[in-house]
Amino acid sequence: MKTLESPGSLSLVRRWLPFCAVFGVSCWLLTGTILATDGEWTGLEVSDRERLFHRLKFLRMKNPGDPVNTFRIGNLYQSLEMEDEAIKEYRRCLRINPEYEGAKWFLSHVLVSKGYFDEAFRLTRELLDKNPEDPRLYAWAGEILRKLDQPELAKEYFVRETELVTTQKEAPAKQLSSIKEAQK
Repeated sequence: MKTLESPGSLSLVRRWLPFCAVFGVSCWLLTGTILATDGEWTGLEVSDRERLFHRLKFLRMKNPGDPVNTFRIGNLYQSLEMEDEAIKEYRRCLRINPEYEGAKWFLSHVLVSKGYFDEAFRLTRELLDKNPEDPRLYAWAGEILRKLDQPELAKEYFVRETELVTTQKEAPAKQLSSIKEAQK
């Protein structure tokens, strides 16, 4: 990997910038590292975490009403296993935008790891209210209920998850058969 100081690094920057702009990926070119800090990349290994942290803080300072950088700071803290700080950042993100689904999802996971099952379940229920067809939310709610020692209720969530997964697997086959019937 070329660094910013090496010859030809300008061509590297020119190649990556269109990719970042087209696909909406927030990229930073650090010395020897290209980073994408989307929410799904919480466990990303970063060679220069301190620089990333300061960059995110700076971006948040420039636009304090945007929850994305606060969310990313929370993800960085979570990847560093600094759970208390991650909780603070996710809650701050939810104060900025109470409907930010990524912050609710990751906050519920951190809260479960800290033993705050009731609040984690509440957040998961809020996500389920907005996304009633998402099987991973039912599975997560079932796991939380199992940890709350409510196996009967957890079983209902797991059954619903299984139904959704089965339905989602069968849907393409049904669509294909209906297309074939329409072509006859």
